[in-house]
Amino acid sequence: MEFVQGQLAAYCTMVKNGKPAALLSIKSCHVESALALIKTYDLHSYVENLSDERKSLWVYKFPHVLEVIKSTKQAPVTNIDHWMLGKLFGYDEQSINDFLEKA
Repeated sequence: MEFVQGQLAAYCTMVKNGKPAALLSIKSCHVESALALIKTYDLHSYVENLSDERKSLWVYKFPHVLEVIKSTKQAPVTNIDHWMLGKLFGYDEQSINDFLEKA
């Protein structure tokens, strides 16, 4: 759990400093401690089931971001899907464009 806490702390710091959202896959047994850590940063969280043993843990600052998170696809297919995820993760327009041109 130490590694997960360190990674989650780094993601929380990035979201606190302007990144719209962060996503981390964690073991189900670590969800409660992860949620407690997120609260110490005064951020929001959203948990999605991947399986009985793994969860997707989203971290975000602004409440409206949850609606965007819920409307994104787990596996992006279209340019719009990729653009939305890119924006959620804080990528600039040029980086998203470069990715789409290579894909």
